[in-house]
Amino acid sequence: MKRMQPVILLLAAMTLFLFYKHFFRQNSTQGITRAQTARMLAWTVCDMNENSSKSAEPLIDVDSNLWYADEITAVLTDGLMKKDGDLFHPTNLLTWQEASDIAARLEISMSVPIIRKTRPIPLEKWLQYFDLWLSQHEMAITKTLTIEALPSGDSSLERWQVKTDSGIYSSQGLVLEPYLGQPVTAYIVGDQMLMICPKKDTHPEIMNVTETDSLTFHETNTAQPDPKKQNEPLRYPDITSDIRVCLMNDDFTSEAHTTIILTSEAPWQMTFKDQTIQHAAGEMAELTIQDFSEEGDTAEITTENGQPVCVASLNRSFGQPAYTGRLRVIRAGDSLYLVNILPVEEYLKGVVPSEMPASYASEALKSQTVCARSYAFTAIQNPKYSFADLNDSTACQVYMNQNTDPRTDNAVESTAGEVLSFHQQIASAKYFSSSCGSLSSDDDIWTYPDTGQGDSYMTARLETEPPTLCALSSEAAFVDFILHPEADTYLEASDPWFRWQVTLSMATIRSNISELFARRMAADPKRFTLLSSDGTVKADDILQVEVTERAASGVLQQIKLTGRDQELTVSGEYNIRCLLAPSAEETITLQDGSIRKGMSLLPSGYFFLEAIRDNEEITSYKIYGGGFGHGAGLSQNGANELAEKGYDYKEILKYFFEGIDIENVSPLNGHES
Repeated sequence: MKRMQPVILLLAAMTLFLFYKHFFRQNSTQGITRAQTARMLAWTVCDMNENSSKSAEPLIDVDSNLWYADEITAVLTDGLMKKDGDLFHPTNLLTWQEASDIAARLEISMSVPIIRKTRPIPLEKWLQYFDLWLSQHEMAITKTLTIEALPSGDSSLERWQVKTDSGIYSSQGLVLEPYLGQPVTAYIVGDQMLMICPKKDTHPEIMNVTETDSLTFHETNTAQPDPKKQNEPLRYPDITSDIRVCLMNDDFTSEAHTTIILTSEAPWQMTFKDQTIQHAAGEMAELTIQDFSEEGDTAEITTENGQPVCVASLNRSFGQPAYTGRLRVIRAGDSLYLVNILPVEEYLKGVVPSEMPASYASEALKSQTVCARSYAFTAIQNPKYSFADLNDSTACQVYMNQNTDPRTDNAVESTAGEVLSFHQQIASAKYFSSSCGSLSSDDDIWTYPDTGQGDSYMTARLETEPPTLCALSSEAAFVDFILHPEADTYLEASDPWFRWQVTLSMATIRSNISELFARRMAADPKRFTLLSSDGTVKADDILQVEVTERAASGVLQQIKLTGRDQELTVSGEYNIRCLLAPSAEETITLQDGSIRKGMSLLPSGYFFLEAIRDNEEITSYKIYGGGFGHGAGLSQNGANELAEKGYDYKEILKYFFEGIDIENVSPLNGHES
């Protein structure tokens, strides 16, 4: 543990920031497909080199030319995996329940979070249990190697082959482009590469939960509600009054920290390794991984009289943030993780001004507060991590990126305990910045291509007064909607983001595909397809982009990218916005003539493409679109427009969320806890 004088430490902190901020990034938690799982099991448990099931009659209708055909047959024949009735979908992600069933057949004990039974199991978790089975059978099949070449860059390699510094292997089903030139941990059997993961990869999802912070999981009810219970009062959630917020790094790309520097204007203390260290007001302390044992330690930081603790090693939009409640520092692997633990109502005072301008009308701020509180409670019931309920980025809710404000504090206090409810369940209230005049359903944005699983209180409607039905799935109807909106019809027609345009070069599109396609496909495989002669992506070969699926709300759901020797499809508005993001030099022009640059994705998924050609070759696309954000749930700008028209916050919420109620879950209001 080191103590420094304030001036010296500030200089040191600034140096550490500049050095570290570009070198540490989050490794995404990936799932694993059933086909990849079958391949791992077939070559280890079933032993594909000897097992007769390699040539057995297939138990499902699967093309024998597909890379996973023999492996699927082997694991189904041996009973390691089961069919879905008469079907089996090899490209679907392995769920927690399926992984648990496999573990049981391998005589491995596996704990399954109840609320995640049907959700994909993260790759890291699956590998933990697979490694356990390997160790019990004294099978050492992992090795560290560096990927040197793939068929796309080395014509001497055959399809699915990979050249490493340890030799050439067959790598069926693996997306290896993101790891080219990097050391990885590979699972090797003979000449077969079964799976890879980054070397020394540690992700907070696989950290152990401490005894004092164990989670109570609740079953998520996706079935239709019991009519007999429709009139029962909403019960106070079976959760503590505190929320645990994982604080991310400066640019919100990673949960991991290398150095954490703390101070407070009040006397403060740190409980660490069974001792309490007292610090005077203004005194700073620095924590690094060297202060923690490899087995993992936890430090708890509190102040006198509840004064905030400043994290001097973090920068937010207003400067160095200071957090009320208490801070917890945890070591996992070679990184530190920082968690702020505080009451939900105090947390909201840091969320609302970060998510909505404090200058907005008071009723709009109240509507935002109720949404944020609802989201917070659903996060507590369904935590994102084992050690925290959510993080402070746009992936969850932005927290303390702006300083607190009396106007937003008042919105929190005047709606204390109020949440959105739907069929006596707290609703996960989504929200976004501004609308193009059309609101999407939950299915349109998050569950496509798996339809019918979204929250039915978010429906596809035009943003009119009152809302009217959408019919924008045809390209002609959507183009007309974007180019010729009816005057004074749509709630946010005067907003600069209501309509925008940008010219995107094919060079930018190819660059995005080269950098992002394999990574996005690995993280979200069911929303991507890849058809090419050697199973790899050739970004420079992409010649054309086409719209292939659009929802009734008009939001894009699928595009197709084609070349001479390949065809790629991309589903999901976020994936599409990433792959068609403008470069730093390409300018987005808003309807008021103002411009924006440097955006990491397109403003929204509500747009159409107009090809620009040089002779027959497409050189760029003119993109015409509208809105900012995903487009489902509450439009923050739209909420302000309604507030200016005289709507109160409850009327605003019922405008954007169909069929919801607004309930107070605070025990102080007479509800059962």
